[in-house]
Amino acid sequence: MSDADTTVIVGAGIAGVHAAESLRKEGYQGRIVLLDSDSQMPYDRPPLSKEWITGEMDEANILLRDPETYERLDIDLKLGVEVTAIDPVRKTIDTKDGSSYAWDKLMLATGSKLRTLSIEGDDLQGIFYLRQMADAIAMKQHMQHVKEAVIIGAGFIGAELASSLKQLGIDVTIVERSAYPMENVVGRQVSEYFLDLHRSNGVNVITNDSVTQFNGDAMVEEAVTAGGRRIPCQAVIIGVGVTPNTEVSHPQIHIDGGYTVNEYGETSVPDIYAAGDCTSWPYNGIPVHVEHWDHAVNHAKTVAKNLLQPQSAPYTYTPYFWSDQHGSRFQYFGHAKEWAQTVLRGSIEANAFTYFYLDEQHIVKAAFICNQPKNALPARRMIQQQKAVDPEALADESMALKKVQRMLV
Repeated sequence: MSDADTTVIVGAGIAGVHAAESLRKEGYQGRIVLLDSDSQMPYDRPPLSKEWITGEMDEANILLRDPETYERLDIDLKLGVEVTAIDPVRKTIDTKDGSSYAWDKLMLATGSKLRTLSIEGDDLQGIFYLRQMADAIAMKQHMQHVKEAVIIGAGFIGAELASSLKQLGIDVTIVERSAYPMENVVGRQVSEYFLDLHRSNGVNVITNDSVTQFNGDAMVEEAVTAGGRRIPCQAVIIGVGVTPNTEVSHPQIHIDGGYTVNEYGETSVPDIYAAGDCTSWPYNGIPVHVEHWDHAVNHAKTVAKNLLQPQSAPYTYTPYFWSDQHGSRFQYFGHAKEWAQTVLRGSIEANAFTYFYLDEQHIVKAAFICNQPKNALPARRMIQQQKAVDPEALADESMALKKVQRMLV
């Protein structure tokens, strides 16, 4: 790419901001246009369910970069801009306000969008989804006068919010439609651990049930479930997951569980790339979609290199995410939709353990770590090496995990 080129990045979230910044760090001198439909300065989303809601972080702390950074890096940041069309032949994008931007390379970093519920009474005040800063601001203000809250969905966002609201002294009820929350991600044993963790911290967790109606005059006062439960509440937070945001598109751009990209971040259309939560990308030769902060950062940085030097940097990332709940830190490495065997190292009762997910060949596909940060690096390396391990040695805490790892070499 020459210094006269223009790179347009659609989406100023984690991926978009890091991509723009990485282009400059890699020496790109051309024009960078960073567009986002949100009118807020680019901010970090994970703290919205944790430090933001509890008051440990304010609006200034939650910004990804201070405003001066975009000026210093000569990044043309345009907020409140909605992209309506891509023309890959003319190499332009059009926006809702009638503007058009020409590009030499285009990156889609549009993130994800919320799944929503349609329930009787869902137009009452006090019912929230948490995705954008505006949602977080409204929710935080409302919570100052709330004694009882209902959270729909026991995924990581719902679980983190339950922990945060308990910290604020609010009585919390989680309603989850499955019997074992996140069982498809962490397995039955760890799912049971999460249920016990929340219940032992005073959260009322209802499983195998779903909310079918909200009651109240102007403000929500009660949630009614399919099982006939009537739960008093002055606030409801709906967290039933997200899907890749692929609304900015073109018929020639292949979409299957996100914008389909190769190991270099290239879509099916030349000079159009995608990075972060909005993509489906090859992990160990299999297309995967993950919605992790760490992935968004590293994918964006790698794809930025390929924007400058096409097909120069394949993306070989091991998926990773973390979560903070009720004073515990959880880390998850790898990606496993299914597994043949699990190995527990440590003690679930002591709230300090590492849980490994192995395939038929005793190869570690993923690891869930609870309050054992020292296990993070060796667990990641085991997953990267993709070599068989001895399950007994893996479970034996008298043998250092690094030693188990060296047995693979």
